[in-house]
Amino acid sequence: MTKAEVAKLIYVVKATYPSPFQKYTTQDLENMISAWIMVMSDYTYEQASAGLKVYLSSDTKGFPPSPGQIVDNILKISSPPVYELNGMEAWSVVRKAMQNSAYNAEEEFEKLPKACQRAIGSASNLREMGQLKVEVVETVEQSNFIKAYNTYKEREREDSKIPSEIKALIDKAISEKRALETRPMCELEAR
Repeated sequence: MTKAEVAKLIYVVKATYPSPFQKYTTQDLENMISAWIMVMSDYTYEQASAGLKVYLSSDTKGFPPSPGQIVDNILKISSPPVYELNGMEAWSVVRKAMQNSAYNAEEEFEKLPKACQRAIGSASNLREMGQLKVEVVETVEQSNFIKAYNTYKEREREDSKIPSEIKALIDKAISEKRALETRPMCELEAR
């Protein structure tokens, strides 16, 4: 998005919510535009404009939006509604996989949705859960799974908001860390 396009969005916000902007200087508006450009760099003007329209049409509190609120709205309207399993539904899928996990844990684990796999951790964990007493599975393991599942789904939603340039920096840092971890100790000591 260009600076001019972001400025259009800011001026719509300013016109809609004049009170908070009464004491803004030209420099304050420039700083605000710069901040919005930094956050909105992955989106087109059309997407940001649509996100702002959604915000304006649903705002009942009377406060101007932050860039993050616009990003939330962009994601709401740009992602087709996908049915996601809630924690109990996901547990039901895992419970079924556990019944056949004594000899087929790897196959059952691979059939599970990615979020369920992440919450369980591994096929061997699935096998172990399948061997526990029903009382333990239906209380402790169920509670732990649902907590882990919901945490993973929330993290997935939050990660989708991270700008692509920041994701690239994170990926680079992870790659560098893994490279250091896999180096033989004698190489590191030689430095």
